[in-house]
Amino acid sequence: MASPAPIFPSFSRPSWAEINLSSLRANARLICGARSTPLIAVIKANAYGHGAVEVARALLPSPPNPLSQELGEGELGVRAFAVASVDEGRVLRNAGIEKKILLLSAIFPEEAQAALDADLMPTLSTPEVAKALNQAAKAQNKIARAHWKIDTGMGRLGTFYPNAADAWRELQEYSNLQIQGVYTHFACADDEDETFTLQQIAAFETALKECGISSSEYLIHAANSAAAQRFSQTYFGAIRSGIALYGAPPMGNEDENFAPVMSLKARVTEIREISAGRTVSYGATWTAKRDSKIALVPLGYADGYSRHLSNCGEVLLRGKRCPVVGRVTMDQIFVDTTELAPNIQVGEIVTAWGRDEAGVLLPIEEVAAKVETISYELLCGVAARIPRVYID
Repeated sequence: MASPAPIFPSFSRPSWAEINLSSLRANARLICGARSTPLIAVIKANAYGHGAVEVARALLPSPPNPLSQELGEGELGVRAFAVASVDEGRVLRNAGIEKKILLLSAIFPEEAQAALDADLMPTLSTPEVAKALNQAAKAQNKIARAHWKIDTGMGRLGTFYPNAADAWRELQEYSNLQIQGVYTHFACADDEDETFTLQQIAAFETALKECGISSSEYLIHAANSAAAQRFSQTYFGAIRSGIALYGAPPMGNEDENFAPVMSLKARVTEIREISAGRTVSYGATWTAKRDSKIALVPLGYADGYSRHLSNCGEVLLRGKRCPVVGRVTMDQIFVDTTELAPNIQVGEIVTAWGRDEAGVLLPIEEVAAKVETISYELLCGVAARIPRVYID
């Protein structure tokens, strides 16, 4: 049987991340449509490895339908995009993305001018940043837009909630600063114990009340992906979702039909016959117990396929699971295809996670569990040298 023709002949290495934009949009509808709540789409870290520009374009409004008219935000209900830094925001602006962009991480006061020039909305956490942003806007006779964050227990960014009322009064003194949104972030929304999250919700609501902040004047948001699945009282004016958007909700997928967006794939580059007793890869950590057919696959830890998957990972080949044997190397893994022998061919597609050509799914959450991490890390860790291929 002839080897399959390469579907992406321009690739110097036959490895790629397949990004399903239809699944992305379906997840966006599931997040906000079922709750009739607009979405702040978190696309920081290159959209969790999926490609920020392409993801943003896929989520931009298309012709209206009844749901979009109800939400007032286009078909997918996207109110804004959220990124981590000024540089990430500028990438979107340079690509022609005009929708509001929220900066979720801290900026230095000296970055205020750059944020203003790119029409980005920084998160206000310190008086120094608020002052710098106001001064930059005043010098150009502009109004700088921003969101204010209240720290209710995450401890990472924002005004600590007992000090919220005083900080809010100070913010009102800046004539060239317009605060359009107020938010908090949950630290334990995916924990089985709800106690800490409920305390955070109560602290946030108390702070809003003490400041006199209402949803009629400001966009209030709190729900991350986990909170959106568990705590309906956190919806407020928008759901700020990241990982669920990419089909890996933190609370699992039993009750909702989130679809995985990324499938990490590669083609077999060589089939090696390994006789019983021989070893493969560094450290000789795997020994063949029988005569084996071992496929070389061009995915390694330099691509984002964790070395911790050595001798415990699995991949999909022809809709069947095959074990990863030996240590994961920088550029390649070894896959035992003996059970599928003798007709495995060079060029066949291997799926490291996601959905294969037969529709079989290897959940990224399962792969992450094998290395005692979370799906976020695997997705964000897919290297830049892995081409992203977009399907719709």
